[in-house]
Order: sequence, then structure tokens, then C-alpha cells
Amino acid sequence: MKHWLAALTTDIDRIDRALWFLTLLGLAIRIAAVLVLNDYQHPLTAEYGIVAEHLVAGKGFVGGGWLGPEQPTALNTPIYPLFLAAWLWSGVPLPFLGVELSQAVLSALIIYLSGRIALYLLNASASLIAALMITFYPPLIYFCKQVSPAIFTTFFTILACAALLWFLKTPSWAKAVGLGVIWGVALLVEPILLLALPGLTLILWVGWKQTHRSGVLAKLTITALVCLMVLTPWTVRNYLVFERIIPFKTSFGLNFWLGNNPNATGFLYTATGEPMANTIPPERLAYLSALNEAERYAVLQREAWEWIQANPDQFLRLTAQRIGYLWLISPTHQITSEHIVEPRWFYTLRTMIQAGLLIAALAGAIVAVGRYRLWLIASIWLVTALTFPYVISVAGNTRYRLPVEPILLILAAVAVTAVIDRLRLVGNSAHAGTVSSAQTDSRSAQRRGRST
Repeated sequence: MKHWLAALTTDIDRIDRALWFLTLLGLAIRIAAVLVLNDYQHPLTAEYGIVAEHLVAGKGFVGGGWLGPEQPTALNTPIYPLFLAAWLWSGVPLPFLGVELSQAVLSALIIYLSGRIALYLLNASASLIAALMITFYPPLIYFCKQVSPAIFTTFFTILACAALLWFLKTPSWAKAVGLGVIWGVALLVEPILLLALPGLTLILWVGWKQTHRSGVLAKLTITALVCLMVLTPWTVRNYLVFERIIPFKTSFGLNFWLGNNPNATGFLYTATGEPMANTIPPERLAYLSALNEAERYAVLQREAWEWIQANPDQFLRLTAQRIGYLWLISPTHQITSEHIVEPRWFYTLRTMIQAGLLIAALAGAIVAVGRYRLWLIASIWLVTALTFPYVISVAGNTRYRLPVEPILLILAAVAVTAVIDRLRLVGNSAHAGTVSSAQTDSRSAQRRGRST
């Protein structure tokens, strides 16, 4: 272990080649998984597929929505439905195979980007160990075959972070523009990044020694303006459709109500496995369905706030449950087995993998306190910001936490690297002791020879 790792970590170009090798290996594994799992003939596409089919049919960004009729929607941001629509429009025989293979490419690129992040903020050994773990990390392989934004969200989260480091290392006006484009697209994939990226920027700008602080703020202003330009067409479309400013999507109000109401479990279903929407009285449902999507979910959000104010103790209990659902196990197969999408063994295996990752990441965090405090602070912020919306709304889907798992794997790599360094130190000490003993024996033999 120590020989190949020491050899690789002495040359940046060699590290880069190793990261690309792992990326290609990860791509081969992911393509094989897509083909073996064979879920591309007639996959479940949920609301994303409905919108994509309407786009291809020329009906526009229209979906069935929740609690209402088929109408223009902003339940989800546009990038992923447009991606699906492009494959459906292409006319290829197996469009969802193209979707899943494209996701395999993005998942593989996470390997390289995560390795570069670790190389920037940690060291070469942690970079290679993190990339190696991400190469074989089962959820990042498995979710390639799922028609959902999971891989897109994870890829653009890591890309947005890597692009920020790329900019801060050697700031320039061109990089500021490029960063703005990347951030704008990333936000149209996953709006939760709006919470994460400003805080991460501040943490790195203040704490990273390589940051050229002079002139960075002016360039970041350009980044923000470019990002706004990318977001503007979607925001304008939403204003024209809903007659109110919807920068990203309408779904938070719906999810907030699903997680906070008299029948709430912190999940999409009641304790008896009934869909939460079925708890709404018919006359109330008729009123809600007559509203447009933005109005409907705004009403539900207000109701959720009122319920929380009247029941703060239940909100805290549900929040604790949601944290458990998010980090340890999805309750899907426990509460409502007839609604599960994945095989039952998936949830058990996912829990085991997640528990192992959390233990390894915690060990890495302990090591990072003394060695890599900046990355520890950045990691804590990212994990908190990217999961907070689920902690206060609903947290029953295993894909919600996927974007933070490469971050946790980089922390875990800190722990693995520390173990390797410790073993190397023990090995060197043992070797030095053996050499010293041999030298002592040799000198003793020489003295005996002279006395004879």
C-alpha cells in the first residue's frame, strides 16, 4: 500500500492520471450496472416523465401535479424534465437506456471532481482514497438506473463546489463568468444549492490560504449577475404562468404540508399507509384543485405553519423522525410496502451502507479537527444546508441524501488516510528497529572477531 500510494502522490500529473483512470473504471462499472439491472425498457418516470412527454407533444411544461388537474407546472425545476424530453424527442429505439447511460457518465465524473476537491483542500493521498471509494460506492452506481434527478443533483452539487475552488485558486473575470453559468444551471437542477453555495463561498474565501482575496468580491458580483441571467427565463416563465414570483419551483409548500399536518408522519404516507392527500376532506380538495399550482401549495404552506405554531412539540418529534429517516432508513417498506419502487432488500442494504459511511465520516471528522479544519467546517455546512429542507418537511426518499454522500466519502477518506499513515509509521519504526538490531549484531560480531 505505502509504495504505490507514495509513488502516486509525489507528482500532480500522475495523480491526475490516476483520477482519470478511476473515473474510466467507475464508468465501466456503472455502464455494466445499467445493463445488468435492465430497468430501461419501461422504467418508472413519475412526474418528470409526464412533463417530458408533454414537452415532446408540444403542450409545454405541463404536469398532473398533486391535488389538482393537469396544468402548467413548476413542481420541479426544468433541467431534468428537459433532459428526458430531449431523449424522448430524439427517436432512438431505447431512449431511457440513453438516459441511464448519460447518468452513468455524470456519476463517473463525480469521481474525478471529488478527487480534485480533496486534492485542493486535503492532500494527494486523501484525493486518491476518496476517488477510489466513490468509484465503488454502491448508491452512486445503483441510482444511474433510476429515472430521477438523483445523479443530476449529486453531479451538479459536486461540480458547483469544484468550480468554486477552481475560481478561488486563481480568480479571473473569465472564471467568474464560467462559475456564474455553472451555478445557474446547478440551481435549475437543485434549488437547495441556493442555501449551500453562498455559505461555502464565505467559508473558503475567509479560510483558504490559496485564496487571492483582493478583487475576489468584485468578480463574485459578476458571478452572481451571470447566475441571475441564467435563472431569469425560468423565473419570468413562472411569473407569466402563476402571476407571482417563483424563482425555482412550487414544491416546497406541498412538501412542507405533507410533513406537518395532523396526520403527518414525516413521510408521504400516514401511519396506516394511506397517501397523505387522502386525508383532505372532499370539499377542501375541490377548493384546492380549483387554484393554480402556486396558489394551492401556498395555501398548504400557510396551513402547515399554523399547525406547527399550534403543535410545536409534535413538530419537534416529527423533525427527530425525519432526521432518522434521512440518515438511516427510508420508512417506505415499513409503512406502505405496496408503494415501494425498489426491491425490499434495497432498503436494508442502503441502511447498512449508510451506517458504515456515517461511522467512517465521523472518524474522518475527528481526524480533520486537527489537520483539515477548513474542509471540516465546509463539510458540516454543506451537509446541513443540503439536508435542512428535508428535515423540516418530508425525508422518506433515499435519493434525497445522495448529493451529500460524496462529501461524506471525502471525510471518510481522511480517516482511511490517517490509518494508512499510522500503519506506514509503525512499519517504518519496525523496519528501523530491525536495521538497528542488525547493525548492533554486526558490531558485536566484529568486536568478538577482534578479541579472538
